Amino acid sequence: MDAVQQIEIPTPFEVGRVNCYLFTGAEATLLDPGPNTEAAYEALSAGLNEQGFSVSDVDHVLFTHPHMDHFGMANRIVEESGAKTVAHRDAVVALNGPDRHFERERAFFRPFLLSMGVPEDIIASALMLPEAYTEYRKPFAVDRKLADGDTIDVGGGLTAIHTPGHAPGSVCFVSRTDDVVFTGDHVLQDVTPNPLLTITPGAGDERTRSLPTYLESLNRLRRVDATVGRAGHGDDITDIDARIQETLEHHNDRKELIAGLINKIGPMSAYDVMQEMFPELPATEVFAGMSEVIGHLDLLEDENRVHIEKEDQVRQYSMI
Repeated sequence: MDAVQQIEIPTPFEVGRVNCYLFTGAEATLLDPGPNTEAAYEALSAGLNEQGFSVSDVDHVLFTHPHMDHFGMANRIVEESGAKTVAHRDAVVALNGPDRHFERERAFFRPFLLSMGVPEDIIASALMLPEAYTEYRKPFAVDRKLADGDTIDVGGGLTAIHTPGHAPGSVCFVSRTDDVVFTGDHVLQDVTPNPLLTITPGAGDERTRSLPTYLESLNRLRRVDATVGRAGHGDDITDIDARIQETLEHHNDRKELIAGLINKIGPMSAYDVMQEMFPELPATEVFAGMSEVIGHLDLLEDENRVHIEKEDQVRQYSMI
């Protein structure tokens, strides 16, 4: 692999820094440059300068997935350098128009969360995006739209592996010359990513079944010939297969915990389950909490272990 340097980019989010990767060879390519903040821009500029580059020298910008802590600064880089952007085709809608995409999501999830038992007075806070967050991301055009298995001629050659779940359009980039895969947020060393609910790419209004899809993508990544993961946050993953196994076991344990709650208490809405599991969760974190609970209920439904019926238009889950 051509030289690859990790540049730590600060973010205003609880997750902390994002790892941006600079590939140097005939051209300079960035992977996940970070959010649109001055602090992030200054850190990126300093990291590039240490390697003999400036922002204006960037030729390509790649993205593992369309979350603002990974893509927010892309528009500024493109304006300064003329760099070409590369992302999975399922990420394009969110990257081209993040605000429009968020409004579509918000319109869809208002009635959906009601049907899952969330009180109406909590839904507004659950679906609120702090106004400042809109400044951390700017829309941009995607020049190259990747499909699964496509190759990119940087860093000695990368292959895109479609790994939806944490987000639609998530990809991991596998080195064709080294024992390395760039995992974005799909696999992290110390954190288990929450596959958040969203709507499927395209014009239709249908929610993603994020957790089942995420677990399928984890198993798919296990078949890739790589041992080391260069993650989007935190430290490198020294044994990618072992970390994937830990993540699968975590979700199985959480699924069985929820099954035990429903079996003990009786018919419950997803919101009832969330309150049992996270009783002190603030309203602004309800969407993330509901995403986790609904994902595990989806797994139980796939295993034909729950019975679902509506009571006052709210879905109630009971164990079969």
